[in-house]
Amino acid sequence: MSISDDAILEFMFNPESQGLPLDAISNTVDSKPKYIISPEVIARLEALEKEAVSQVEKEENSEKALELLNQCIEIESKYPSAYNNRAQLYRLRDNLDGALLDLNYVIEDIGQGQPKILKQAYTQRAIIKKQQGDLEGSRKDFAEGAKLGNPVARSFAVSENPYAKMCNQVMMQVMNQERMRNSNLE
Repeated sequence: MSISDDAILEFMFNPESQGLPLDAISNTVDSKPKYIISPEVIARLEALEKEAVSQVEKEENSEKALELLNQCIEIESKYPSAYNNRAQLYRLRDNLDGALLDLNYVIEDIGQGQPKILKQAYTQRAIIKKQQGDLEGSRKDFAEGAKLGNPVARSFAVSENPYAKMCNQVMMQVMNQERMRNSNLE
């Protein structure tokens, strides 16, 4: 996503940004990780994570996948990607409380400064909140995920945004009027 795309999303989802120049708006997303993990450890963690995802995708053994993700977290407790993936696995297994614990930890602590991680965490948490009937919390999390560039979150955020709904209605009226005008000209 370009700087202007980030700025436009920020403008849409953050009313306080109105009137700010685009470059000021685009600098509102922190991209300095709170915790640094060595490249060697990251490589090891990514390999374990890849194997866990493979286990789930093949529908072979979600228990093995959970063991692998737990192993990642034992090796490095500040590795947010493993928590995101474990939350997804928990969600698939209907353990929403476990998923929320992991996602809250990522969002509130270890994911800070990592927009790629946070956009997934916010979107997953929004989906769970929506399932649980927390529509306001879901809307806020979808807006955060959208602001960080998640296309699923963006789609939900726009569909739930009252301004977007109003704009869509106005556009539909204009389009219908234009169609009727054109059909009368024929």
